[in-house]
Amino acid sequence: MVLATPLALLLILQQTPVPPIAGEALAHRNGRVPPAVIAVLAPTPPKLDGVLDEPAWATASPASEFRRDVPSDGKPAAERTDVRVLYDKDALYIGARLYNAKPKGVSRRLSRRDSFEVFNDVFFIIIDSYHDHSTSYVFGVTPAGERRDATITQDGAGLDPSWDPVWEGKTKVDSLGWVAEMRIPFSQLRFPETPQQVWGIQFRRDIRAAGEAVDWAWSPRTEPGMISKFGHLLGLQNIPPPRRLEVLPYTLGKTTRTQGADPNNPFDDGSVLGASAGLDLKYGLSSNLTLDATVNPDFGQVEADPAVVNLSAFETFFEERRPFFIEGAGIFGFGPGGSTQFFYSRRVGRPPTLSAEGTAAYVDQPTATSILGAGKLSGRTKAGWSVALLEAITGKEYAQLANGSGQLLPDQAVEPLGNYAVGRVRRESREGSSAVGAIFTAVNRRLDDPAFDPIRSAAYTGGVDFLHRFHQNAFQLKGYLGGTHVRGSPTAMVQTQRASSRYYQRPDQSYAQLDSSATSLSGAIGGLTFDKAEGNWIYTLATAFTSPGVELNDAGFQTDADRASFKAVGGRRWLQPGPVFRSLDARLEFSQRLNFGGVSVGQSLSTHVSGGFNNLWGMSVDLGYGLRTLDDKATRGGPLMSRPAGYHVGGGFRTDGRKAVSGGLDGFVTGDDQGTKGGGLSGSLAYRPQGSTDLTVTASYMQFHNAEFYVTQASDPTAAATYGGRYVFGALDQDNLNITLRLNVVVTPNVSIQWYAQPFLATGDYADFSWFATPRSYDFVRYGTNGSTIAYDEAGNRYAADADGAGPAKAVTFANPDFRVRSFRSNLVLRWEYHPGSTLYVVWNQNRGSQISDPAYNGFRDMWGIWDDPYQNILLVKLNYYLNF
Repeated sequence: MVLATPLALLLILQQTPVPPIAGEALAHRNGRVPPAVIAVLAPTPPKLDGVLDEPAWATASPASEFRRDVPSDGKPAAERTDVRVLYDKDALYIGARLYNAKPKGVSRRLSRRDSFEVFNDVFFIIIDSYHDHSTSYVFGVTPAGERRDATITQDGAGLDPSWDPVWEGKTKVDSLGWVAEMRIPFSQLRFPETPQQVWGIQFRRDIRAAGEAVDWAWSPRTEPGMISKFGHLLGLQNIPPPRRLEVLPYTLGKTTRTQGADPNNPFDDGSVLGASAGLDLKYGLSSNLTLDATVNPDFGQVEADPAVVNLSAFETFFEERRPFFIEGAGIFGFGPGGSTQFFYSRRVGRPPTLSAEGTAAYVDQPTATSILGAGKLSGRTKAGWSVALLEAITGKEYAQLANGSGQLLPDQAVEPLGNYAVGRVRRESREGSSAVGAIFTAVNRRLDDPAFDPIRSAAYTGGVDFLHRFHQNAFQLKGYLGGTHVRGSPTAMVQTQRASSRYYQRPDQSYAQLDSSATSLSGAIGGLTFDKAEGNWIYTLATAFTSPGVELNDAGFQTDADRASFKAVGGRRWLQPGPVFRSLDARLEFSQRLNFGGVSVGQSLSTHVSGGFNNLWGMSVDLGYGLRTLDDKATRGGPLMSRPAGYHVGGGFRTDGRKAVSGGLDGFVTGDDQGTKGGGLSGSLAYRPQGSTDLTVTASYMQFHNAEFYVTQASDPTAAATYGGRYVFGALDQDNLNITLRLNVVVTPNVSIQWYAQPFLATGDYADFSWFATPRSYDFVRYGTNGSTIAYDEAGNRYAADADGAGPAKAVTFANPDFRVRSFRSNLVLRWEYHPGSTLYVVWNQNRGSQISDPAYNGFRDMWGIWDDPYQNILLVKLNYYLNF
């Protein structure tokens, strides 16, 4: 549908080749000459056994003289490290002798693959094979043989541990310390076609006993950038372009059993069997461009989203967990980030937009839109542009219906056929001090059913961004500018204008009026940031805007529009150890937000202090104060309401993560001058002994009292002060208890068992219902006073609230908003990589839960009652096989 656009862009970017970069090998950076290591051609491939006894290793000069990154930035490493590099026509070989004066102190802790959060002895090689100073590949191994791999983008700004290349690593602990021997196939890397290669390279070692992280190509931590300051790998010559066709077909069997299911339900009588198949494909179009494709992907082995209760008007953001979309996701990063993203991959395969629930006695509603196929093209063009293009097609979805007798009714369409296209390009300067880029997204839907009238037919976004570092990279200026355009029927556009991000229907503003005949909506977004990122004293000045018409939620994620903001941050950091602290960071921030009508909707002052003690414990303290302003979202489309002045105090500590038992504790209190208050406490405890098992338990409890919380609204001509709308609020008491358990048992580096479980409990008790009385104030009138009435219908579980009793005002009726939600989500996964790149998954998933109108909070007694709730068990077996041609 729009695939021609990314392909045309790629052809344009390929036109102008850049000159070879070999001459850059001896370039100076910030007055330092980057170190170099020379790869030696091996006559025969070395045997990977953790012993560097092949004669070829002795012919390679070692890379040594590592220096500390943490702590005591720049001082010599506590232990010596020698790294040698070999290569042949197929692969790069790394041999590292990692000395340790006390070999018994070498950690033998075995964790699952890519457990970057676990502090362990690790040796890393980081390769910038494009030599673009922006993108690199990470390969790491621990003394116990655990592998860690990832990609790093944007000169160190983004780490993506989801990348799982096929490579080998062997280790051995001996009387001198330990040895790491690695084989990295060239087929897993991307590099330019040139007879003589010059790559950026970094060797890094984490020394657990000393609490150190040391680098071969050292640079001060006070300097920005990472990949642009690597050393150089020389000596690679005449590497033949590798054959890069990788196919990963899978087959899957699944059974679902649901307690309490209706045996007359023709779609689910409590026991459902299913099977499917599909494949992933990776093909090297050239030595530096790769096509990834997937057909009928299944993500049954992926951990479920955590349970939440969202009482706001805004969508909850969930992290992407699906491997196809996680891998390489960093290159799609653009612009503001956080709660505003141009591309949010979970839009592909999202739950259907429409719902058929309640239209028939039995409804089989899809929980996700099927992905018929998707492809990604990524790499670096001859003209020096980093490129990422994504195209995905999602299927038209139907809900199956049946009457009370089980007789099938006509299917109901709930999601149209859709096409998603995303393109991202970026180019960095040779020295890594400047970058320019662009992004576009396009979503097109085939609205071939009258039911699809409320859905937007098309959505397009585009933007450009830049970064420039100057004065020896001490200062940085970056910015972005973009626009959005959506199309659809008048019905769809009215919904878009009334969405919570913009509320065009607000009665007390005139700059963004709702147009019931509109068939499109457009907007602009941008920002500019100036940083002093070098040295101990640092600061940031940033401004950004999002016009009222910006709509990113078709391909991206957005909760707010109609905003202009300014932020100023200044701070001091101490990176050299002192008498108490190993490092310390203190920041002060002021922020101001306005809407496009010039109304101040947020103004705050905050400070953050964090540091690490010399015993490797850590701490943080946060203080914040928000000034009284106005709120244009509190009445959810109604008039402005006062935002009370409020405060936030928080802090926490963590213990030494090297120990077998470690943990942390965090807490906060918050409140405002109108009676809203709350607080929370969260803690974590990890048990990671030497061996193959680790258990982590995190728990949090939060309690809030909201003096006035939005409930509902209704039209009421007698409410002249609030423009003919009656806005109902209530006092709300909330309790939230959340426990998460994670158990990892690593039998071997290729066999692991992972268990995730989350018991969750949340209650909400509403009382003292009132209506908003005066715009731009915090004035409310409680129902049941001043002649008003409120009545509760126990049988219907509904309220009827009347502002003037027997007077002309119409009563507002609404369902009892009290709630108690509890759930249990768990995922048990056996993962066996039975052949390099080929994996067997056995998954058991159990979900339980209930929701009732009783708001009573009984803590752990309620939590224990989860076992009385109905459950759903899913058993899944998935097998894939890696083929490399």
